[in-house]
Amino acid sequence: MARTKHFAIKSRSGNRTDANASSSQAAGPTTTPTTRGTEGGDNTQQTNPTTSPATGGRRPRRARQAMPRGSQKKPYRYKPGTVALREIRHFQKQTNLLIPAASFIRQVRSITHALAPPQINRWTAEALVALQEAAEDYLVGLFSDSMLCAIHARRVTLMRKDFELARRLGGKGRPW
Repeated sequence: MARTKHFAIKSRSGNRTDANASSSQAAGPTTTPTTRGTEGGDNTQQTNPTTSPATGGRRPRRARQAMPRGSQKKPYRYKPGTVALREIRHFQKQTNLLIPAASFIRQVRSITHALAPPQINRWTAEALVALQEAAEDYLVGLFSDSMLCAIHARRVTLMRKDFELARRLGGKGRPW
């Protein structure tokens, strides 16, 4: 929003609000010197440290004060791609699984319930871990092949057609 030239009138006492100050001035004279000249309800000239009678009650333009460098320091911003490459190196060094185990087990049970006969409904922990490792290895290989397809097309963005081409060339998934 744009700045306006209308400013709220501040009272001299620190514990009073603007509404209390204006209502008490309209009721009668106050003990604090808030008006100049007449003691009545003439509120045109307020005593304010930022106004002067020469400017007609308007605030003078303030020069920009330089903020100290230590109080408002900008956070350091890396060049685009630097953080991505650092994350790639970080995840390549890790040996733990990337897909959360609980959600993977939930998906395995739902697929088992939908496709397997009703007698097969239990999984051992070792079988679930082996299945998750195989699934993650397949996904990592698919992503790397898809990235090679995107780079071959002179792009850096992965698209659906890159995954389809990688699956088709690698012989993974359904045949077309």
